[in-house]
Amino acid sequence: MPPASAADGGPMTTPRFIAHDIPDLLNALPTMFGFSPHESIVAIGTSGDRNRLGFSMRLDLPPPALNALVTRTMASHLVRQGAEGAIVLAVSERPEVAGPLVRAVERGLGPVRPLVGAWATRDRYWTTFEDDDPAGHPYELSGHHLAIVKAVAEGQEILPDRAALEERLSSVGGPRRRWLDRAADVVMTQVAAVVARHPDEDLVALAVRDVGDVVDRLLLGHDVTDADVLRVGVWASTTVVRDHWWEQVRRDNAKGQHQLWTHVARHAPASLAPASWCLSAFAAWLAGDGASALIAAERAEAIDPEYSMAGLILEILENGLSPETWSWRSQATARSR
Repeated sequence: MPPASAADGGPMTTPRFIAHDIPDLLNALPTMFGFSPHESIVAIGTSGDRNRLGFSMRLDLPPPALNALVTRTMASHLVRQGAEGAIVLAVSERPEVAGPLVRAVERGLGPVRPLVGAWATRDRYWTTFEDDDPAGHPYELSGHHLAIVKAVAEGQEILPDRAALEERLSSVGGPRRRWLDRAADVVMTQVAAVVARHPDEDLVALAVRDVGDVVDRLLLGHDVTDADVLRVGVWASTTVVRDHWWEQVRRDNAKGQHQLWTHVARHAPASLAPASWCLSAFAAWLAGDGASALIAAERAEAIDPEYSMAGLILEILENGLSPETWSWRSQATARSR
């Protein structure tokens, strides 16, 4: 379980969809996180007279002793996001654990109005409504549900579970990893030689001239050689160059930037990867993909616990800050830390 304060989620942009009932909400969960949540507690903020769905967050279902901590975490995130109402859902094959947690979260919402509370197994759900049938209600999860069909049609990929997302955001392994690490040594020597030949030139200018076109091709989704990917990773490991590329991440290109830097981070040797993982994490957060942002930031922190940009992004995620709060002034302040 991630720390209770480190939640998957965020205001991910999803296709417009009207949920008519609890089965609709349960079927729509994968579109909110990019994967099908299992053994999870989910809170969805709502606003307006029509209860428009907004901010969403997910935590692993905790042991009952941590219910109070999860309750406080979810309530604080919802309040910070300005939610007027909340939908609380748990998905678990242990309804005896999920039910009390949903009730606890609803009771602890404070100023946020509880709208719907429910917990579900794969084929049955229960609610917190006072007149609800204690035997629950049958329902069906379907990969062909309208919410999922619309999301896929608009280009969203939905993975089977969080483990699949973690696998996608993991370093290249096996024999290829050993080849990449050896190749990275050669590339580092080449980049060092470029810097040595231009001792008085700005590092950012050197990096842009050396691999700017490679970064552009990666952002467009074009194929590049492993050597060029490694070269980008080497340059990005320099703080001033990393910060230059950080400034290029905007809301309108954040998804592409996330894919770019994930690709670079997966190929880079561990010693060089934290910068690229952090750029990947920041871009994912700015795109509203809190789950990917959390995994990527944790990858960077696992390699270098003192890496300040990883700490910054984890702090952003732990506090449930919305990407809409970010500005160039915020970025300048963050770089000074």
